[in-house]
Amino acid sequence: MKKNCILLWFMFLIFPHNGFSQQQLITNDIYLLPLVFDGKFPVDVSLTLPVDTILNKQTSWGERQEFLSIYNPAEEYIGNLRKQAYRDYIRNHPNRIKYSYSDFPKEAERIEEIKPNNLFDILFEAEPYFKKPALEKTTRYVPKRKYWILGGSSFLQFSQNKFSDNWYSGGVGNLNLVSVQKFTANYQKGKLQWNNYIEWKLSFYTNPNDSLRNFRLGDDMVRTYSDMGLKAFNDKFFYSSNLEIKTKLMKSYKENTMDYTSAFASPLQINMGILGMKYQLNKTSKKDKYKKVDLSVDVSPLSLQYTWVSDDKVLEQNRYGIEKNETYLLDLGSTMNAKLVWHINRQVSFSSRFKYFSNYEKSIAESENELNISLNRFFSTRFYLYGRFDDTDGIKKDDKLGYIQLNELFSFGFNYKW
Repeated sequence: MKKNCILLWFMFLIFPHNGFSQQQLITNDIYLLPLVFDGKFPVDVSLTLPVDTILNKQTSWGERQEFLSIYNPAEEYIGNLRKQAYRDYIRNHPNRIKYSYSDFPKEAERIEEIKPNNLFDILFEAEPYFKKPALEKTTRYVPKRKYWILGGSSFLQFSQNKFSDNWYSGGVGNLNLVSVQKFTANYQKGKLQWNNYIEWKLSFYTNPNDSLRNFRLGDDMVRTYSDMGLKAFNDKFFYSSNLEIKTKLMKSYKENTMDYTSAFASPLQINMGILGMKYQLNKTSKKDKYKKVDLSVDVSPLSLQYTWVSDDKVLEQNRYGIEKNETYLLDLGSTMNAKLVWHINRQVSFSSRFKYFSNYEKSIAESENELNISLNRFFSTRFYLYGRFDDTDGIKKDDKLGYIQLNELFSFGFNYKW
């Protein structure tokens, strides 16, 4: 407050006592004028007034002001005086303010869209804004797990052998027709595994030596094999039980006679492994997905084998180990079943099945091998070799092969897998 009084006294000595003009009242404050006048008063406008003006309580424009004692705060007095001086300055010198708020438009002018008046502009008009339709939130697709895996294959193949009448070594021409149908249904869930396999083989061949019929039945067998396993200590070993059923469907006759050698359910063979262990291996090449090996070996230390001949016209029951005047045979022993499927490449595959049963007095072993060469999707060449060993009482022993029996076939024809 003392500093303000001293400043006012100093200005009193410099300027005259009879009042001041507006330019003298607002000194060094012109640079504070706004660029655009909006009717409001700035806060920081400092005025320098002489002491006699304050003592006389009179300004140069003749307005009376309320005098505040120098011992009381002078902010209110100086603020009122500042506003009055600012109004008078703007009123008398409007040319010093360049712009006023009223000089500007209140709303911005809108630019009208220029419509094309040219045909090509209409044809090639680009839409400035494309509103995409709202899309529903997609839900994640989770496929259902399949526990059943189905598959199968069909073979229909034939072979022909023709000799001329003057062939130096003789011989009789014949025609062979072979049909093989296979079906698999495998189930797997958690530690449980259940595999099912059904196979039907049927073959005919012409035999001019038989005077009673034009063709004979070569192979007739329906076989079903099923094993159920429970995972043991890793993914390759299972506690298992298995069941195999084999039978004939059609009648087969001896050459030039009406005697039956086989008929439906004659024989009917059932082999059941009560409790055993199964080993399973599935391996695929990392370089070629068509190269893979599937191997399974099932061993049943305790198993039953039942053989039944239901037709009385089948006279030679001893072919199947059944004694004369008997219709069935029951054996208790051990069984091993093994199966190998080797896909050498995309066109060539080799499969083998081996079965061994023993009641510790006799043994029956079967080895079925098949080499399949696919020419395309529907045609293939097939080489088939079936070996069997059976030393059951009543089985005829060959002079060269002994108790070994062989069945060999080479054919070409239709092949389809699914």
